[in-house]
Amino acid sequence: MRKTATVLGTATAAMALVVGANASANAATYVNAGSDTLQNVTAALASDYAANVDPGGNNWITVNAGVPAGGQATGKAACNTQYGTGANPWPNGSSAGINALLAERAGTSANCLNFARSSRGPKAGTAETTLTFVRVGGDAVTWATKKAGAPASLTSAQLHGIYDCSITNWSQINPSLSGAIQKHIPQAGSGTRQEFIDKVLGGFDPTSAANGACAATVIQTAQENRGDAPQITTTDAIIPYSQAAYGEQTTPASGVTNHTNGFTPRQIDGKAPNATGFVGNRSVYFVYDPLDTESDTDTIAFINWAKAPAQLPIWQTFGFVA
Repeated sequence: MRKTATVLGTATAAMALVVGANASANAATYVNAGSDTLQNVTAALASDYAANVDPGGNNWITVNAGVPAGGQATGKAACNTQYGTGANPWPNGSSAGINALLAERAGTSANCLNFARSSRGPKAGTAETTLTFVRVGGDAVTWATKKAGAPASLTSAQLHGIYDCSITNWSQINPSLSGAIQKHIPQAGSGTRQEFIDKVLGGFDPTSAANGACAATVIQTAQENRGDAPQITTTDAIIPYSQAAYGEQTTPASGVTNHTNGFTPRQIDGKAPNATGFVGNRSVYFVYDPLDTESDTDTIAFINWAKAPAQLPIWQTFGFVA
């Protein structure tokens, strides 16, 4: 195993395009996109792999979630066709990355992505189950706030009540507090959004028509894991947050900008994120299509390397657990 200092130094330097150090005329370009939660650790891993491991000297490119059309140069013709200037924005979130792989298989989009990043598992009974989801780490999704005096823990029932509008003011949580609760949820297609709905809210989607007029009070436009998002306009806000995202943003060695803006992730039912039995614990995945027309040999080799115990220090720097 490389020394930890070397690993952390590699992680810090991995926030931009990643190109194999020994690239040759025969090198291929491998591109990943999708989950916001996984983008920074994937860039760090790809940088390390390209510089120190990859026998083919290939180019490994990690595209951040939601990059606009033409916003990322890859040198890969299919990516220029699909996501170049005047084409489509890059996938923004887990579902968008997964759907992009399925569209490539169907021939409705150019064959750009080699794997997608996902902070949720496959949806049962859908075409997603024909993709290969490789678990690469652990994370937890929870609620966060910067409200002065807010409790360290809320119950699952209280969180459900906040999102179904039966609890609308902090005074209903604690009589010594006051302030209308501003509630947020990530954009459609986000793995963090889906896991928050499925696990923290017990399958209740607060944005659905079944939630009546309350659905319109849930803000869905703030970028996930961003306490500094401009849509968050009050200290009375509650937002879902990935524990890993919080970890990487508050760990200087990661090189990731701190976007917490005073928000801190909290407990649910008296249990901390990642603790045994915490309701929001989740796995994160690299996803590839075993039926695509490209060779997956190099992609699989990278994924297997990335999830090996020797790379755990990199994952931990970015807030993930084994």
